[in-house]
Amino acid sequence: RYHRMKGEATLLLPGADHAGFETQVVYEKHLAKEGKSRFDLSREELYKQVWDFVQLNKGNFEQQLRQMGISCDWSRFTFTLDEKIIKTAYATFKRMWDDGLIYRGERLVNFCTHHGTAFADIEVEHKEEKGKLWHIRYPLVNGSGEIVVATTRPETMLGDTAVAVHPSDKRYAKMVGKTVKLPLTHREIPIIADDMVDKSFGSGAVKITPAHDPNDFAVAERHDLPMISVINHEGNMSHEAGESYVNLPVQEARQKVVNDLQDQGFLLKTEDHTHSVGHCYKCGTVIEPLLRDQWFIDMQPLAKEAIKVLKAKKIKFYPEAKRDQLVRYLQGLKDWNISRQIAWGIPIPAFQNADDPDDWIYDERVGEETITVDGKTYHRDPDVFDTWFSSGQWPFATLDYPDGQDFKQFYPLSLMETGGEILQPWVSRMIMLGLYITGEIPFEAVYIHGYVMAEDGAKMSKSVGNVVDPLPVIEKYGSDALRIGIIANRAPAVNRGYDQAKVEGGRNFCNKLWNASRFALMNLEGYAAAPVPADELATEDRWILSRLADVRDEVTRLVDSFQLGEAGRQLYEFLWNEYCDWY
Repeated sequence: RYHRMKGEATLLLPGADHAGFETQVVYEKHLAKEGKSRFDLSREELYKQVWDFVQLNKGNFEQQLRQMGISCDWSRFTFTLDEKIIKTAYATFKRMWDDGLIYRGERLVNFCTHHGTAFADIEVEHKEEKGKLWHIRYPLVNGSGEIVVATTRPETMLGDTAVAVHPSDKRYAKMVGKTVKLPLTHREIPIIADDMVDKSFGSGAVKITPAHDPNDFAVAERHDLPMISVINHEGNMSHEAGESYVNLPVQEARQKVVNDLQDQGFLLKTEDHTHSVGHCYKCGTVIEPLLRDQWFIDMQPLAKEAIKVLKAKKIKFYPEAKRDQLVRYLQGLKDWNISRQIAWGIPIPAFQNADDPDDWIYDERVGEETITVDGKTYHRDPDVFDTWFSSGQWPFATLDYPDGQDFKQFYPLSLMETGGEILQPWVSRMIMLGLYITGEIPFEAVYIHGYVMAEDGAKMSKSVGNVVDPLPVIEKYGSDALRIGIIANRAPAVNRGYDQAKVEGGRNFCNKLWNASRFALMNLEGYAAAPVPADELATEDRWILSRLADVRDEVTRLVDSFQLGEAGRQLYEFLWNEYCDWY
């Protein structure tokens, strides 16, 4: 409205993300209420039912936005499963495929065994938990002694392929290169030296389990160690764990391993230990690092270009501190796992040769399970794209890149407004993918808004029962009052609790403005407007015009710099106290 008032061509484009995993989880809860689960349905049936569920609920989302008074072009409403978005996502995937940025490989991924899908690193929720640190004796094969290893996950020792010490640790210098017997198994593993080891942790010697720890995976690649998976995708011990442990859930296996170590004299001591544990951000299940064949994007070339743009300050940030936060994230960025083992999402357009598992081809016939190309049979990858892969292309995909008139007129966007918690998963990827596909920044500025919390400052939650439904508030006070109440006293990226008194204050302000306007119009009935020379103006008239000019300039500056709370305060003070009460 502000920019349209200034006569500028303005587009606020409404839309919705299909939110792959999140939406499927919501629907699975809906199924559970009916005594069903996703396992009762084929992938095609589940997709169709989720689609119908989304269409049924999409109206509520749009109704709330309309009643809030959002001034957007509803004719351009876009859903990330619309054909044009899927077409753009496929074109980007194909370009990356051709450029060598897409690869498929067995890598260590974050896996939720409850939902049966992998996650990117930034989707894992880490929590500090009180646990145990077990000190385990690993006897040297030559019988000359032992090395003690400290671990928080004794059950994964069944997949150990080495013991590592720091190269500069004099305590173990003579042990490097020797071999130990792996307790509870018949295997022998080497003692190696690697800079990854923290000499101050535990005994200074750590077990290396490449198939279940990202640091160990990196060590294994450096030292060419084998990788043994002892936990499967269901969260149970695999046959590689041995007959005594196969099919046991992880927690049961942990206790049995500890008991067996104790009984066989391998357990030296147990200590209390607090450490960070990754969880699924939706169900809370402990994330298991598992080896899985997935599609990855080589992010280094993309991150490099994004960092250049950010450091050159070609994109403004409100608040500015978010720029440095994003740069730090990009500097440590790992390759992006874009495969998701769910039904709800954009199918990955890749097919595998039935006779050669290393032969993959790009093909958009994702509606078919099997295709024939050059006399060869190929099966479609059942996975879908990570939601952020399509959402990361939102700025140009929604504007009909590359030939659409909207793209030519409105790209780069003047503003991307979003919440701080998706700065990394969304904003960073929009910048990287925008630069990669269009060669331009996707937007000129990023505004990070704060959140409306519950009245006590806690996060709103349906389960807690502290959610404020905007529709009854709008019905009672009006949408203008609600928006004023939400904006009042707010700064970028700062969360504030919902304040009913501020909404009531917004309603009173709207009434004041309405009554002042009616009073003025009533007294101007029949008045013919004409210029009045400045020297004929009364002192109070010159004063109010001077104040109007000052407030107009200051409010313009504040709105242009997204200090919306302060802009609202100054308008309130001027209109209520100076114009209405004094003038």
